[in-house]
Amino acid sequence: MGQIETRLDLWERMHNDPDARKCLDGRVRQAWERSDSYGVDYRHAMPYQVPQEEWKEIKRRTKKLFIYASSIIRPLWTQSGNKELGAILFSNDGTILQLYGDSKFRQWAEGCGVRAGTRWSEESIGANVFSLGQRHIRWVELAGEENYSFALTAGAFYFAPIKLENGDFYGGLAVALQAEKRYNYLLALAVSIARAIELQIFWFNNIDIYSNISEGSGMLCVDQTTGRNNILVFGKEIFKMLGVQDRDAYYGSVEEIIDPLPENKKFWEILNNKMVVTDKNVQIMARGRQTVLSISTTTFKEKKFNMDGMIVSVNSIGRINKLVSQYSGNNAHYRFEDIIGQSDTIADTIKRGKRAALSDTNILLQGESGVGKDVFAQAIHNGSKRYEKPFVAINCAAFSKELIASELFGYESGAFTGAKKEGAIGKFELADGGTLFLDEIGDMPLDLQAVLLRVLEERSFRKVGGNRMIQVNVRIIAATNKNLGEKISQGLFREDLFYRLGIIRINIAPLHDRGDDVLLLASHFIAQICSRLEKPPIRLAADAITFLREYTWPGNIRELRNLLEGIIGVYDEAEIGAAQIRQYLGDYRSYSSADPFPNSQNQASDERSEIMQALRTFRNNKSKTAAHLGISRNTLYKRMREYGLV
Repeated sequence: MGQIETRLDLWERMHNDPDARKCLDGRVRQAWERSDSYGVDYRHAMPYQVPQEEWKEIKRRTKKLFIYASSIIRPLWTQSGNKELGAILFSNDGTILQLYGDSKFRQWAEGCGVRAGTRWSEESIGANVFSLGQRHIRWVELAGEENYSFALTAGAFYFAPIKLENGDFYGGLAVALQAEKRYNYLLALAVSIARAIELQIFWFNNIDIYSNISEGSGMLCVDQTTGRNNILVFGKEIFKMLGVQDRDAYYGSVEEIIDPLPENKKFWEILNNKMVVTDKNVQIMARGRQTVLSISTTTFKEKKFNMDGMIVSVNSIGRINKLVSQYSGNNAHYRFEDIIGQSDTIADTIKRGKRAALSDTNILLQGESGVGKDVFAQAIHNGSKRYEKPFVAINCAAFSKELIASELFGYESGAFTGAKKEGAIGKFELADGGTLFLDEIGDMPLDLQAVLLRVLEERSFRKVGGNRMIQVNVRIIAATNKNLGEKISQGLFREDLFYRLGIIRINIAPLHDRGDDVLLLASHFIAQICSRLEKPPIRLAADAITFLREYTWPGNIRELRNLLEGIIGVYDEAEIGAAQIRQYLGDYRSYSSADPFPNSQNQASDERSEIMQALRTFRNNKSKTAAHLGISRNTLYKRMREYGLV
């Protein structure tokens, strides 16, 4: 009893005689002087009781610290044999979040006014381990009479701050027991536990950062040790995917965000039964908003941190579609600066294309086959505000009438014989947010044109065999080498769809109308092909340049590129001459050794040669050949049979 009186006598003298305080550490002595200036009633002061609403907000704000710290502290005190020893977890403003220890410790702490929901500030109770630790961000020990207020003189407190290298101060941990039972090793214990908590916070913060690197992708990490789904990490991207707005609020359990509704049955079945799944599409209802997410899961069990739970990787369907587009070649490579040409014709077309790219309306590209409509479509996409989104192309002439609908809109499982059991994503869905390039739109079946028109008007569609409406935001660039006006008059193309697609119309000139652009393109292709084939540079002879200028190029730029590819791939000469071009074109058209150039002086004058020449020029297109010769298709077929051309 005498020892206690002596300690209290010293405490009383330090409050009344400044010289008596010289036994205190310098930082502690300064804290006592600050406490004097605050007018703290050192005999009766008690830790400040935080109002209920404020306490509720503090608990919400510090749930992350509480969960991470508890996973470290609880196992230690569960296994500790010292029933008089306990731990105190502080928030960054000095509010006690939790006491850890046996009932005997808790009873003693309660008698000293040490309880959750109270704040240890110098203004309320004078110098204490938290106020000193917070001010200097370092470990502190105060025992008995070193505490400013009488309420704390019964205890010995060993404090270590919880902070990260980036300067974030989360709070602190104090190991505590009765003052007369102090132990020197307890400060090292407090520091060790605080460092373990910091490591835990650093680890999960990195996971949180990693889980939010990509738009439409997030990670949910759940601690299920206590039988509840306590949140360790809940990526902010998941909040966006679910449509939950209050991201700044930190939730304690998954149940606070995703309700146990019948619509969420599959999700809860996976989570509560610790089912390991990969890329599983799951419907989730959160706060009245329904969405479908792709999830993959794995389980973890960490004895050191006393954690047993699951990691759930979450991807939006939009992100999955974007990845599919990216790695299946659904992206635009060409830009306007990649378009070769200096003629007034192409310069004007590029100018119009750049202006069109700035708008978000549908565009119709018109021009002969091979003029580069696909290149212009990609350039327009890359020049638009959608340039970071998918560019998806489909050739409407490449699919049968039965298959093109499933290609455009996708299909559900079992939609038709031969369909994949998991269904498939269509081009519209892949292009969501970006551009859909409909090449050869003039060959789209008439009944599908009506469906396309409805999708353009409503911005939504159903998959083949599906019932759910899928909303999309897609810009359409269509292209055709057909005369859509004629097809409309023939009842083969819808006039209303034509006006819907052709809000902006750009005509791309054929190569023979672009002057010396043919030489620029030839030089570009030669350099490109030689580099790829690892051949030395090849030049064009003077007579080759003349031929390139005079040839009508029915296949346009595509024909020029293929011609040069074929010649360079076969010949090893350093120069390409007209003879090589003539020979290649003769082989390429595979008809006869007659001169393939329409304007050549060697062109045969007999009707058979004239028909052969026309067929070569128009790539065996009978309608164009007949029109060129001024005869009907029936007459053309009759002449071809007579001359043995069929």
